[in-house]
Amino acid sequence: MSDQQDRIMRLFIEEAKEHLDTLENGLVDLKSTMKDPESLQEMFRAAHSVKGGAAMLSLDSIRTTAHRLEDCFKVLKDGPVKQVDQKVESLFLKGVDTLKDLLARLEGPFGLRNEEGEKLVQQVMPVFAQLETHLKNLASGKAVAGA
Repeated sequence: MSDQQDRIMRLFIEEAKEHLDTLENGLVDLKSTMKDPESLQEMFRAAHSVKGGAAMLSLDSIRTTAHRLEDCFKVLKDGPVKQVDQKVESLFLKGVDTLKDLLARLEGPFGLRNEEGEKLVQQVMPVFAQLETHLKNLASGKAVAGA
């Protein structure tokens, strides 16, 4: 990796960590965050920014994970989900934790190997499927927040 590529990668990691902080801070009390459209928009943008940076650097596992988070935040931001429960918070945090793990590996001494990243993505995909289903159920009234 050239010096310039290394600098770009370090900058991406630094910015991605800031975006992860934004996501975690919003998820700590998601019920309150839901009352603030600007906070939801900020969380959506944070996931979107990580996705875009990862795509430019061909970091497919990070891009895929951030994209799934972005899709789920879009449902909250644009959709009819007005209340969330602990399950939503927990599932979102699992997705964010996977993204943190991917970034930690990228930053580590051996970098993020494709096989390693793909394995983590495959492990978290069922979590995103659960989250999307639960959000749809909350939106349609099939599930009641807090139940």
